[in-house]
Amino acid sequence: MRPMLLYFKKRPHLLILGFILLLGLFFRSYQMVERFEFAHDGDLYSWIVKDIVVNHHFRLIGQLTSAPGIFIGSLFYYLLIPFFLLSNMDPIGVTYFAILIGLSTILSYYFVLKKLFKTEVGLIAAFLYAALLTNINADRWVVPTITTHLWVIWYFYAIIRIVRGDFKVLFLLGILVGLIWQVHIALIPALIAIPTAVILSKKLPKRKQIAQFVIAFFLTSLPLIVFEIRHGFGQTTSLVNNFLNPGAGVTGSYKLILVTDMITKNINSLFFAPQSFPLANNVLSILIILLSAFWLIKKKVLLKKECVVFCIWIIGVIGFFGLSSSPVSEYYFINIEIIFTALVSLFLYLLYKSSAIGKILTIGLLILIPLKNGYFMITQDYYNKGYLERKELVEYIVNDVKQKNFPCIGISYIAAPGENVGFRYLFYLNNVHLIHPSVDVPVYNIVIPDELSPEVAQKFGHIGLIPPTRVPSKEIIQKSCQTPDTNSTDSMFGYTD
Repeated sequence: MRPMLLYFKKRPHLLILGFILLLGLFFRSYQMVERFEFAHDGDLYSWIVKDIVVNHHFRLIGQLTSAPGIFIGSLFYYLLIPFFLLSNMDPIGVTYFAILIGLSTILSYYFVLKKLFKTEVGLIAAFLYAALLTNINADRWVVPTITTHLWVIWYFYAIIRIVRGDFKVLFLLGILVGLIWQVHIALIPALIAIPTAVILSKKLPKRKQIAQFVIAFFLTSLPLIVFEIRHGFGQTTSLVNNFLNPGAGVTGSYKLILVTDMITKNINSLFFAPQSFPLANNVLSILIILLSAFWLIKKKVLLKKECVVFCIWIIGVIGFFGLSSSPVSEYYFINIEIIFTALVSLFLYLLYKSSAIGKILTIGLLILIPLKNGYFMITQDYYNKGYLERKELVEYIVNDVKQKNFPCIGISYIAAPGENVGFRYLFYLNNVHLIHPSVDVPVYNIVIPDELSPEVAQKFGHIGLIPPTRVPSKEIIQKSCQTPDTNSTDSMFGYTD
């Protein structure tokens, strides 16, 4: 024990990092199962994993994205396979995947900011990523874009290394650029930082380094290249059409205002959520963070050319989405959050080093963040209609069907559009034979939320169930059940074979 104690005594930052990881683990695992959302995205990735594992279908693409004609890559679904297998194909296994991704991102924030600046900066950045509510929610939300923050932090690392004239990271950069299709296609505008960094470095990479970039890019892009060749470059054409051709989306100055409003909302939510007050609802807080760069430059912890890269990166993202006619969402702008996190981490580092009062203010603030966010998470009034409630409802139906010896059933929904999702894979997992609802089969009505109908007989959180009110004869049911299982044959939005 003594050698171990001596080791950590000489390296106290490792103890702090261990505490940060434990904090991040708490925030990412607290009631993870009870609060696990399982809706359309859950059905989709479960169905695709089932297609790979059960149907032995080697897939190059995943689900259809919100951009017409563009699919996300298949890497996310292959990464989920071990976790599905560990949980006997139950989708709850993906919660462990989400926790691992979150902890890996915390470690990456520490390593990157430590290598680029100081160990203390790395610890502060890792702490902020671990404890800020927006990051926590992003890591707990299991969707194909869950690795976005992990991609962004390493992209940030490569860009800063390049602007400093170190082109050894070109192999890493090639991997990251090639993985964009697998992570989030909205990351493309962030690539404006690459030529900017090269120009500001006032150097040129060696041929060997360029070759490494090309090889890395080609290898990680190979699934996309193969798919595009096999399907006539349909996604490439769709991508160009989505951003260049006028569509039904908003354009012009209003679109630019919309984009800046979304970015303002994102950055303010990043640092202040769940609280809301005047400073946290306008662009002033963002300007304060950006203007702090002048102090950072003066104190020589940040270079002018690094600030220029940050500005071009942000302006490039705003210009790209602001000038296109393609609809946008808040999560399109996640890639610039690392810039603000880095600036705030550097600012807090300088504040901590400035004086005794600065130390008190910095430590006090860093203590306040997990306390307020932890209190919010523990006391949050969660609206129970997620995975557990859906699973309990399906299991109830399965038991009822077995007791009454129904060879098949119909499922109907009393719900708002988009709420009647997250059940198909669970019915498949329980081997329930479903056909379209009709008077010739017993029909179970699922009510979301349960308040929509006074006829609800069973409640599972805020999901209600109305058992069959009319059961036809066994002969009629048996005849109707000759229909193939529609749960497996019906189309699913976003899914393709």
